Amino acid sequence: MSLRDQVSRFGDSDAGLSIILAIQMSIVFVVAPLAATEAASVQLVEMLRFGLAVTTILIVARNPALRTALGLTFVATLFVSLHWQLGTTASAIAIAKIVITLAFDVIVATVVACAAFGPGKVTIHRILGAVILYLYVGLIFAGFYRLAVVGFASAFRGLPTGQRAQFSELLYFSLSALTTAGGSDIIAQHPLVRSLSSLEAVIGQLYPATLLARLVTLHASDRVNERA
Repeated sequence: MSLRDQVSRFGDSDAGLSIILAIQMSIVFVVAPLAATEAASVQLVEMLRFGLAVTTILIVARNPALRTALGLTFVATLFVSLHWQLGTTASAIAIAKIVITLAFDVIVATVVACAAFGPGKVTIHRILGAVILYLYVGLIFAGFYRLAVVGFASAFRGLPTGQRAQFSELLYFSLSALTTAGGSDIIAQHPLVRSLSSLEAVIGQLYPATLLARLVTLHASDRVNERA
């Protein structure tokens, strides 16, 4: 029996979505803000991302190509993160770190989307998977904003210096745009960045009202049919 089969004995792919959500919320709402104030180490972030990668590869992902791509991008993120932590501040390393992290997030989001919206019964785990995908929109757009900071000198106004603080602030800006909650002190100045934030706001409004609501409706319908 393979390692993946042994792990799968403790939960199917749907249950793995709940684990991913727990790890993701820990990174977004706890570890990232603490890392910005240096109350949490970068190594803690990497440990959580390792747990995210293992859960996705061994439990959730069913496509061998996606599992391979996810493993390769995770190893690549560790490599560039090591260079960054050792003090290598070259712009090429910074860009590589952002791009590879973006690729990792996109692959995980793709795996989650396949599991949440694929054929089969709609369970509560799949609804949580749709929530994961919603949060990943914020993470992915935060990655694009980080690239904009590197590429455009006047991308934002009010952005602090330091990569840790910038990631936390840009993640906050991204989630504010996604939920249209506002409240961020950062102001997008470059036209492309403004366009990205507008696109994110549109996705943030349409996604819960269409795809997420559809899953909830199907889940409720299944529950009614089971009781009938």
